Amino acid sequence: MAKDAYAQGKLAYEHNHPMSSCEYPVGSSLRAEWMAGWTQASNTDPKRGQVPAARREGTRPAA
Repeated sequence: MAKDAYAQGKLAYEHNHPMSSCEYPVGSSLRAEWMAGWTQASNTDPKRGQVPAARREGTRPAA
């Protein structure tokens, strides 16, 4: 298991866990770091355009 929240977030994305799987408390710095790691992994994923919308829970669909 990754030791820091940022790395955990990246690892979560790589293992197909949605953002909503973050277990850190809302408003905590650890949650923010976890989300940043997840988002970074998402933004650098070459297959990102092929990710089903359901996987990106918590994000708003494009209008």
